[in-house]
Amino acid sequence: TLDEIQNNYESRDQYITLSCISGRIPTSLISTTWWTGVSLQKILADVKVRPEARYLIITSGDGFYETVDLDLIASDERIMLAYAWDGQPIPFDHGFPFRIWLPDRYGMKRPKWITGIEVTDQYQEGYWVERSWDEVAQVQATAVIDRVAVEEIVETDGQKLVPIGGSAFAGARGISKVEVRVDDGPWEE
Repeated sequence: TLDEIQNNYESRDQYITLSCISGRIPTSLISTTWWTGVSLQKILADVKVRPEARYLIITSGDGFYETVDLDLIASDERIMLAYAWDGQPIPFDHGFPFRIWLPDRYGMKRPKWITGIEVTDQYQEGYWVERSWDEVAQVQATAVIDRVAVEEIVETDGQKLVPIGGSAFAGARGISKVEVRVDDGPWEE
């Protein structure tokens, strides 16, 4: 139960950015929130999964389902069953009571409104995979300028500077820098 998971396991907190695979550049289908949950490694250790088990089949209240390889979970303690955002229970429209977070995957691989988790030795294609969407759904690095503030031009040393803004996202891999080029000029950080 939600209470058992919250009370019997050490919680983990981290900022997580989610992006939808169907978002076109630029997209509003991306956001960052402070998540709280429990590492699935810890829960599965207590469940005492049989050695022949290979997958979790996760089902959701909206009819969505996804399969997660147990080897993936074993390789990354960050994979979590999340139950809170920004210190509050996950809002219903974002997946209360639980949703899974898998680093470096688009939202289609992260069911929300979780109602069941079955441990099995049989692979089953997930909801979107059955519909010919990408099986791995690994986040692709993207960067976009979506704001050019021509109304806020600054003049410095005879140069006109135009503030710009945007986003860069590469899943759990992170972004180390963003470079911008204007017309045929040099690339600059």
